[in-house]
Amino acid sequence: MDDDIKLLRQILSGRSIPPFPETSGENTEIKNIYTELTTIRAILMKFATGHFEDEITIRGAIAGYLKTLQANLRHLVWQVQQVAEGDFSQRVEFMGDFSTAFNSMVVQLEQSLTELKESERRLLKLNDDLQDEIRFRKTAERDLKHSEERWNLAVQCSRDGIWDMNLDTKEAWYSERFLEMFQYSPEELPKDLRWDLLIHPEDSEVAEFLRKLYTKEEYPPPFSVECRIRCRDNNYLWVRIRGMPIKEDTSSPNRIIGVTSDISLQKETETALAYRAMHDNLTGLPNRYLLDDRLRQHVANALRSGSAFIFVMMDLDNFKGVNDTLGHAAGDILLIELGKRVSACIRNTDTVARLGGDEFVFVYTCAKDKELFATEQVMNRLYQSFQTQVDLGEVMYTIRSSMGVSFFPKHATDIASLFERADEALYLAKEKGKNTYAIWEPAAKEVAEKVNQETKAGLRPTR
Repeated sequence: MDDDIKLLRQILSGRSIPPFPETSGENTEIKNIYTELTTIRAILMKFATGHFEDEITIRGAIAGYLKTLQANLRHLVWQVQQVAEGDFSQRVEFMGDFSTAFNSMVVQLEQSLTELKESERRLLKLNDDLQDEIRFRKTAERDLKHSEERWNLAVQCSRDGIWDMNLDTKEAWYSERFLEMFQYSPEELPKDLRWDLLIHPEDSEVAEFLRKLYTKEEYPPPFSVECRIRCRDNNYLWVRIRGMPIKEDTSSPNRIIGVTSDISLQKETETALAYRAMHDNLTGLPNRYLLDDRLRQHVANALRSGSAFIFVMMDLDNFKGVNDTLGHAAGDILLIELGKRVSACIRNTDTVARLGGDEFVFVYTCAKDKELFATEQVMNRLYQSFQTQVDLGEVMYTIRSSMGVSFFPKHATDIASLFERADEALYLAKEKGKNTYAIWEPAAKEVAEKVNQETKAGLRPTR
């Protein structure tokens, strides 16, 4: 009996099950208990390894408990699978403290998964942002590289000088073209170059503007000025300076970036055009436009100083015959030579002009009440110079010219009247036999009117 009890305790303790001892004899009840316990242990072992499908063959109350346990464990495994697939609504209500622990674990798993998903979302967003930042940086670097390449190419190809000046440190960067324009090497050009000290004295307004800019007394908007700047060889170069003040984290501009252009050719062209607009193309003498300006100056000077001047209109006698017989080229030579000889006989402060054709005008200043004396002097010089013949190619030609003279302010105080009365005197000179001069007098007006009437009637040729 003691052996049988020991055997049962061994089975219940979970040890390996020994074979039923033969010494137990015919004790059928104990043998049956041994067999059922062995079967129960086998069933529990299968439950422990996750096998819940085998049919429970034993009978009695324990069989019911085992079947209930089997069903609960099978349902629990299914619930675990559902949780593993993401269904956190599963709850266990049939296993006491285990149910509480299981349900708490499911809640914690759901919370952890939610946190993991949020972390994953943030990480994915961060990754997207990082990718966008990487793409932006690559694009910016590429654009910057292309911009630098275009800038460098523009600087190299531009005929303008580019510069960048720091108004705080007074240091500046200059492009190679800038240095070339002013004939400096990088080593020779001062870092604190003062442009205002190199500007031509006649461009003092621009010099003052640049001085105030340099000393930060003024902060102009984008500006453009023209001036002459002294180069390294002490010659002046006409330039246009354009600049843009820039603020760099400061309340006022502390940098200026700009461009300097060589406009010397433009200025030469402007000067040439202005000269052509105010001078006769053939002789180079002032034309009617410049003569009007000069006459206004002569009038103003005479009124201010109380002096006078003689106004002379002249033309060539028989000029049409020269053109008709010797050609217009010979006529041009004669006109050019006449302008030279008249200019040589008066002072540089006086004026000689060509009105057109063979009509010339000159103005000779003198003291008031000395008009007759001054007229005689200049006329003697002129007609003496005409004695030297002009080489017209085929012939040597002697200049013959008639002149009419009026005095300012004795004969007229306005320019129009001076012209009118000198023209009337010119008709009087023609009537005297040409190649002479006549000073205006009241009778000259009557002579001019008579000649004009006869000319209109066809009784005499135009002068």
